[in-house]
Amino acid sequence: MSIENISKTSLNARVANTGRVEANQSQIKADKGKRPAHTKLDTVDISKEARNLEQTVENLKTVVREIPDARDAKVEEVRAKLKDGFYDRPEVIEEVASKVIDAFSIKKQES
Repeated sequence: MSIENISKTSLNARVANTGRVEANQSQIKADKGKRPAHTKLDTVDISKEARNLEQTVENLKTVVREIPDARDAKVEEVRAKLKDGFYDRPEVIEEVASKVIDAFSIKKQES
């Protein structure tokens, strides 16, 4: 699941409601003069943190949209190498194993 999908599913309703609330506030102000003075209106205040979160999500969406889904040329290169048995050669297996060991060694040292 991509960040785009996660943000859509988890925040879409909140963002939609924010827009609806802001649109309704204009209508409420316009209708205020038509209602008796004792009528109370429901209001919703969106916290600064929620607005900041919404802006952060929008910024992340923009960044994610700019990232290509996959480097097609690289994917095709790897497929061709798989098909040709490139990754089955002992020297390639040894090099990959060495890099995996190095990666875990670095992680272990950081802990």
